[in-house]
Amino acid sequence: MSESSHSRNRSRWIWYSLLAVLIVAAFLRFWQIADIPPGLFGDEAADGLDALDVLAGRGQVFFPGNFGREGLHMWIVALSIAVGGVTPLAVRLPSVLAGIVTCLATLWLGYELFAHARRRKRDIWPEHLAETLSLLLPLAGALYVSTSYWHIHFSRFGIRGVFTTTMTALTMAAFWRGVNQKRWIWFGVAGLFMGLGTHFYTASRFVPVMVALFSGGWLLASLLNLRLDERVNSVLHFVTGHIILFAIAGLVFAPLGYYFLTHPGSFTQRASQVSAFQDGSLLSALPTVARAAWANLLQFVLPGAGDQARFYNLPGRAVYDPLNALLALLGLLVCLRHWRNPVYAFLLLWLLVMASPSFLATDRYPTLPRVLGVIPAVYFLPAIGLAQTVVWLDRLSSHLDVRPDVWPVLLFLVPLVVHTAITVRDYFYVWGPSPATADAFEVDMTDAWQWLRTHPASGEVYLSSDLYKHPTFMFLYEQTPTSRFFAHHNPSLHWFDARGAWPLLQAGDAAIILVGNSAMPPASIQELLELTLEPVQSGALYLAESEFRADGRVRVEFGPQLGLVAQGVFRPAHEPDATGIFQVWRTGGPVLSGWARLQIQSALLDAGGRQLVQASGHMGILPREWDAQGMFVTWQLIPWQEMSAVQGTALRVVPQNQPPLHPSPADADGWLRFPLLTWEDWSASAHQ
Repeated sequence: MSESSHSRNRSRWIWYSLLAVLIVAAFLRFWQIADIPPGLFGDEAADGLDALDVLAGRGQVFFPGNFGREGLHMWIVALSIAVGGVTPLAVRLPSVLAGIVTCLATLWLGYELFAHARRRKRDIWPEHLAETLSLLLPLAGALYVSTSYWHIHFSRFGIRGVFTTTMTALTMAAFWRGVNQKRWIWFGVAGLFMGLGTHFYTASRFVPVMVALFSGGWLLASLLNLRLDERVNSVLHFVTGHIILFAIAGLVFAPLGYYFLTHPGSFTQRASQVSAFQDGSLLSALPTVARAAWANLLQFVLPGAGDQARFYNLPGRAVYDPLNALLALLGLLVCLRHWRNPVYAFLLLWLLVMASPSFLATDRYPTLPRVLGVIPAVYFLPAIGLAQTVVWLDRLSSHLDVRPDVWPVLLFLVPLVVHTAITVRDYFYVWGPSPATADAFEVDMTDAWQWLRTHPASGEVYLSSDLYKHPTFMFLYEQTPTSRFFAHHNPSLHWFDARGAWPLLQAGDAAIILVGNSAMPPASIQELLELTLEPVQSGALYLAESEFRADGRVRVEFGPQLGLVAQGVFRPAHEPDATGIFQVWRTGGPVLSGWARLQIQSALLDAGGRQLVQASGHMGILPREWDAQGMFVTWQLIPWQEMSAVQGTALRVVPQNQPPLHPSPADADGWLRFPLLTWEDWSASAHQ
């Protein structure tokens, strides 16, 4: 074959590879994106709230909320929102596009690592297979990333971690192009991507360390004339290129660096929350670091040892399926065997350095987000294992009725097809439709947003959630930026936690009460209040209906906005070993100064007024959410059966981090005492 014909075939292969990777990556990242993941996770919504600040002209290079986050992702999400509106898809679209770019960048990187190694005679494969393998390795690595459950998951998840894989892949590809072509411009491009990476995620700060260690080691070994498969053959060009690389990376990082200098502590703000060295003792932390390292490495190959957090993974799922885990381990052994070859030394060092954040952050392990930086290097391992398998089987090729340039391609296809099939099954048919996934991704709050959007409220709306001012709802429905989050007050919307409180409607009220499945009222309370909970939207949200209407005058004034109507006891129908204490409250309007919660402390009393047993819990409706002329009920469950000994109840209200309230006629400790009253007696007089 002539050189020109060979070049055309090679070029055609590269373009076909690019098209194949683009099609596979785009399909698996866009398919069912409106439904999977369901809902909108709180961390995604938090970035959306920051993006609303960007759109309002209050963008920052670093957002200090939520333990501190680099800001470039919020700017990109802001652009997506400006184009597509305030929707879950607008938050996730940047991640989808970044994931696709990562797959294409992996193909580019593989070409620089393996195809150029072939051209420069530094590859490790037999001569008659080297050309084929130099083209298959980049394609296989890119297709492994394209079909990776792990990468697909984070490419469809609207958080900034996936940009670590994108910027790292682009940095390394441009770096190796600079090395291969000896052109300084590519070192500059690598510096650009390296600097941009630091604006996305903390783990990207390890990329400069990795490049410096590799290049410094390669240069030093070359200068010392140590045994290497290839030495740095132009020291001046190599050093100059790296000066350009780190200079441009430093310039791009400079705005963020200036922020860190002018805001002491922000550089380590997030890392310090999870570091193994929080107590300052190196030796005492080493066993924990070792356990974290082992767990984070094991999650790649051992089924059941993967990240257990459902919002990051199908709980327990390993990164590799069993077949590809074996190929990856084989690929790792090949890299270790050829560590003197700069390509394989580079991959080994990449894996070690970029996995190290997960070793040092020990609040939770194993954890997939903190090892995202090993992508795409980790997916070249099974590709290298496949290449080694081709070499071993080469001696049998003469007995196979297939062209010698075809059977390696067929062999590469088998584990890739297995990898793809298992990924599609696990992500789209197991993880995605699971009710547990819907719970993890706050579907009740997106259901509330969608239901209220199609059923506009004409009066008051009460929304029960496990989180006060849930960021998912605040982003989608209230569209409140982070800077206004704490001060924002919608007088027509009242948050409450139905696990400990319930709004009591009065005659003529036409309020809407929505209950998320993250904060459902106990069955005994549903029965007491005659509640009917009708599932709406996807079934994670309930529309509450009740014929129960209450009234009653205030008996104890706790202030101008809060009064106690009654306190008594009830027997929980579904908890025979418990006794319930209830309080009925009337409110005069919201208390907008501060977010302090009120703690309710209640007790059962004997005939002598002594406390038999005590319970406490937070008032399920915050003072900021009190309605003018509103009523609500709270309750506490106490493990107590001997009702014959109970002759009264006691109550004390304690603001968060403050002394107890002292309404009249409370005693010196703030306790109020009441004669025994049952729910049946009170409701008979108060039921309208």
